[in-house]
Amino acid sequence: MPPSKQLSKFSPGRIILLSVFFTILSGTLALALPISRVKPVNFIDLVFTATSSACVTGFFTVPLDSFSSFGHIILMILMQIGGIGLITLTILLLSLFVNFGFAHQVMAGQLLELESWKNIKKLIIFITFFTLIIETLGALSIYPILLTWYPQNDAIFLSIFHSISSFCNAGISLFPESLELFNTSYPLLLITAVLMIIGGLGFITWREIIYYIKSLNRKKKYTFSLHSKIVLFGTFAAITLATVIYLILEYDNSYANMSYIQRVMNAFFQAASFRSGGYTTVPLSMLALPTLFVSLFVMFVGASPGSTGSGVKITTITIFLASIKAAVTDRTAVEIRGRRLPEDLVYKAIAIVVLGMTWICMTTLFLLITETGWGFLEVIVEAISAFANVGISMGLTSDLTNIGKFFIMLSMIIGRVGSLTLILALRQMALKKAPEPKRFTYPEERVMLG
Repeated sequence: MPPSKQLSKFSPGRIILLSVFFTILSGTLALALPISRVKPVNFIDLVFTATSSACVTGFFTVPLDSFSSFGHIILMILMQIGGIGLITLTILLLSLFVNFGFAHQVMAGQLLELESWKNIKKLIIFITFFTLIIETLGALSIYPILLTWYPQNDAIFLSIFHSISSFCNAGISLFPESLELFNTSYPLLLITAVLMIIGGLGFITWREIIYYIKSLNRKKKYTFSLHSKIVLFGTFAAITLATVIYLILEYDNSYANMSYIQRVMNAFFQAASFRSGGYTTVPLSMLALPTLFVSLFVMFVGASPGSTGSGVKITTITIFLASIKAAVTDRTAVEIRGRRLPEDLVYKAIAIVVLGMTWICMTTLFLLITETGWGFLEVIVEAISAFANVGISMGLTSDLTNIGKFFIMLSMIIGRVGSLTLILALRQMALKKAPEPKRFTYPEERVMLG
């Protein structure tokens, strides 16, 4: 059977899942090479490190100085693959060897969550070049700052590593204590925050932004899609609101010894970072409990679909809230900005939120059983941070038991792939083929609510 025929039988969910596992396996084997390590590392910790890097999380059970410069390069490659999208790279590689017929264009459109599958190759090329350009500009901007702290060769490598980690919202840092030593370096904090926001907006939205800028030069009207409107407004609103909340809650707490400008910059940075990046400028133990509570919600929401960020995504939360509004206002349809949303989209959004919360509750329960000696706060921060691929911890990660490491790895994979995508992929694997759609409906009957 030709490769194109075999490919068409794979669902998007299965391709995503297989890509994740293949990337993690390859990364584990690369890190297991003697050239990758300067200290002995247990195999499960190698798997954990590869999983965390490929899922752009930033959790580590062993110090990063356990790995050599070659090992750090492996981590950087894993971040890059996980950040710009495992599936983007998969389709790009397929397009080099397989002619994209109609069936494969449909599949690629499903993988990238697009309603239109036209010019998929052009879109993937745009994603690749956009990523390289932004990361290069980021590294060039960071290099002069780090040159005042490190020797030239180290500054070059650290600039590239930090730029990729920031754009991919990985939050993986080779600096000691994340960015806590740089909390007064406005340029570095600003550049890092901008890179995380750019990566978190999503490639589809950035393509529309570029089209919009071109339309201004040509004096033509360009209308953003509903997707991009939600992403742009939601991102701006989320970061602004979180910045204000962090500034108020931490003004006389962890920011007490900072100047006003430092306080504003650190609040803005944390608002951008906790959405998916995971960098910290002050120890988590210094943050007030209300700040941690807000941060958990910010992490759960996350960034945008089709971006380097994770979480349940801001569009999902928007649809979820819109469905609540429709129920409260007694509307028969869910509407956003003058557009009615398809029922299947509403059902999926609700399912993603509920499944995500369910998995976090299950992970928290399992960790409370396996990780004795740790409090509820430390455990739930670990569980949400793993699912949202943020990677901030209150110290539990390095002390995880082997069973705890397994649950955290599974959470990172589920968070990166998506709980609904994972369930659909596993369901199809169990059925061996795509289920036939039902051609009938059952009689309607109402039940009591509330």
